[in-house]
Amino acid sequence: MRRYVVPVSFLLLTSSAFAQQPDQTVVIGPWTIATTSKAGKFESCSMSRTTEDLGISFVRAEDGLLLLLDSPKWKLERGKAYPVRLTAGNQSAEAKALAETRGVTITLADKAFHSKLKAANTLDVRGEGATLRVPLGKSALALERLEACFERNIREGPETNPFIAPSRKP
Repeated sequence: MRRYVVPVSFLLLTSSAFAQQPDQTVVIGPWTIATTSKAGKFESCSMSRTTEDLGISFVRAEDGLLLLLDSPKWKLERGKAYPVRLTAGNQSAEAKALAETRGVTITLADKAFHSKLKAANTLDVRGEGATLRVPLGKSALALERLEACFERNIREGPETNPFIAPSRKP
């Protein structure tokens, strides 16, 4: 009877090592930076904030930097790509806003534009019907932390130690 107690208790103690660590967050000014993983595999880092009626997120994934904007007031045509002009400081870029019902995703492909985001106080997103002013207060530090989050977590994987759950740090 005693020889069964040891293996069972060993299994109970070691099963927690296989549990997935919850994604962590850190706050820098108005921005919340978090990691996202799916099935234990790192996917992206994001920095988010909300203003009156606008949800704002920058997401750094393997595909690059994305801007997500959403509002409960919007009624968009899902799947439609709306042309937008992005302006940060004195630099502008053309982009497409891919719509969901209440939000859009904009790929920020121009890497030179990323540095302008760090220095600007606002990002103007000009569509055909209106211009949205995205506040970028304290974004320089947050954008640096977002990039560091991505670089740190993309390198950490099961290759470094397959016997422990990776620590997802923003």
